[in-house]
Amino acid sequence: MTVMESELTHKDISPSVDYNRSVNSRPYARPIESRRPLVTTRIGFMFVLAAACTLGFALLANLYSQSQAFNALMWVLTVAVCSLSGLISMRSARTLRTIEGELRRSVGDPRRWHAARPIIGDDEITEGWNELLQEIESAQQHQTHRSPATLDEEAITLARAMRGLPVAWVITDLTGRILFLSPPTCSLFNLNDTANHVGRDLLDLLGLRVGDSETLTKGERLLSNVQMVQQRHELEINGQHLHLRIARSRLVGRSGDGDGLAWILLDSTQQELATRARDQFLMTATHELRTPLNNLQAYAETLQAEEGLDVERQKEFCNIIVSEAHRLGRLVDQLLTVGQLEAGSMIANRHELDVLPMMEYVTEQLAAHAHQKQQKLLTNFSPKMPTVFGDREKLQAALVNLVGNAVKYTQEGGEIILRCSVEENWVRIDVQDNGPGISSEEQSKVFEKFFRGAQASESDQRGNGLGLAFTREVIRMHGGEIDLESSLGDGSVFTIRLPVGGQSRSGI
Repeated sequence: MTVMESELTHKDISPSVDYNRSVNSRPYARPIESRRPLVTTRIGFMFVLAAACTLGFALLANLYSQSQAFNALMWVLTVAVCSLSGLISMRSARTLRTIEGELRRSVGDPRRWHAARPIIGDDEITEGWNELLQEIESAQQHQTHRSPATLDEEAITLARAMRGLPVAWVITDLTGRILFLSPPTCSLFNLNDTANHVGRDLLDLLGLRVGDSETLTKGERLLSNVQMVQQRHELEINGQHLHLRIARSRLVGRSGDGDGLAWILLDSTQQELATRARDQFLMTATHELRTPLNNLQAYAETLQAEEGLDVERQKEFCNIIVSEAHRLGRLVDQLLTVGQLEAGSMIANRHELDVLPMMEYVTEQLAAHAHQKQQKLLTNFSPKMPTVFGDREKLQAALVNLVGNAVKYTQEGGEIILRCSVEENWVRIDVQDNGPGISSEEQSKVFEKFFRGAQASESDQRGNGLGLAFTREVIRMHGGEIDLESSLGDGSVFTIRLPVGGQSRSGI
């Protein structure tokens, strides 16, 4: 091989050569029918051909051994064929030799691959080698070492995004000392968002450093070597009882990265309260429904089993069955009504209403019941009252529930006062009694479904705890308010305020 040929084979691609155009302009794979045999196959064919020619020339020289000139010609041809085959083989293998040289230079140090040289040619080996170098260069470009400025910018962006998350998260060391925390975490623990809280003990904020053995065990588990820990925890912060769901995981990084713990604190207080309210509602509703159903079943089975029951007893049992069926129906209707009111699906037939006729209707409805208990049902109505805009039947039902409760739970000989007046832009209705009163602990619950206070539960009066819930929802539907003032032994005052003209704040 000549020196010029060797330089052409091994030289680097100069900057003036458009390598991307020379490589990318060709398809990645040639059509199958245009592919030539492999280089090694072609070299093998050449050596087989050279061996066949040498054997043929030797046989010819043997046949014509008498002619010295002919024998000399055969030897010359044999040497020429072998030399030509060797030269062609070397030329065919020079691409492989170049690739082998590049591979030898890169052995033992993968970083040398970026210095591997492409080669010029139009065969499959050349194109495959150049495409391989392209892929290596592309992978190296994606893994290029980023500058400190770029890393700082990314860290700042990530930190801002983390602080903007509406989640209470904390990063601590392995002992629970705070390294980073989010603004929602400060709000959760009533901490100053602008103050520096680095170094504070998170378990101390959670109340897990002191307490009974169960509390201390919970804190030890949160600081253990377990990769992921989830706990439920209750604590009190500034008099407010909180339910937290804690998820803690260990920070796993590369060798040399700092160890730590990542915490997510979810406030599930409202969810816990809703779950308890639902369970209480289901338990109370089941109890209220079970009583009339048991009575219906008992009297119906008695009628079925007793064949010699006299007619009067049969009528008595039938009346009880009808009464319990009506009671069950009223309970279901009240449940549906309160549910519709809470969901906002109750339809109100609104009209301009005079308040005084409604108050007189309520007084007439309950006068007989109050007289039966020897109670005084007093009224104090302003002579001139503005109108309200609302549903007459629902407002009258709400007032009957309110006054009916006063009559029901006030002792015999007691006094109930109904007052109606104007207060700025409100129509004010007060229902006052001198009954047993309601404790301060129970006042926030009296408007809940199925709730009955201790005084009501101990009395012999029947009730299901839906009347006040219905009244509150009706007043709210009309844009009004209802309040309670009461103390044990001094009676109660329920106050209703309805907007003059009936402009509903709820938009219903």
